[in-house]
Amino acid sequence: MTNPETWIVYKSETMSDHGWEERQLLPSGSITDILSEEWDSSGQLPKVGDRIREYANLDDPEEGGVTHGRDGDWVVNSIHQFASGDTDQRIIVCYCSYQPITPDWRRLKRGKPVVEMLEAIGVGQEVKV
Repeated sequence: MTNPETWIVYKSETMSDHGWEERQLLPSGSITDILSEEWDSSGQLPKVGDRIREYANLDDPEEGGVTHGRDGDWVVNSIHQFASGDTDQRIIVCYCSYQPITPDWRRLKRGKPVVEMLEAIGVGQEVKV
């Protein structure tokens, strides 16, 4: 059996929590209490005490993408789950509090580019007869 597709939303406990001035919905620019969101189908759901992960490109910030990750400054305090009666999707809302820690950025391990992996096994190469 596969795990249900889950939308996980991390929110601050109040609209006025740390950093409220910078949290905006795009494109409207409305202020929000949403800190982060993600889709998950692994079945590994957040737990109280977990920290929201943060990601950045520390090698070339102007380039975009992600090279490093760290445990963030927001900690999950409570979790509310909602399930659909007619689909296998669910929503989990995690309410979080700001508990800053010293950043410990770690380089992410990346696999080889897809093209390089396919070439290694001969996919996409011309067959000589």
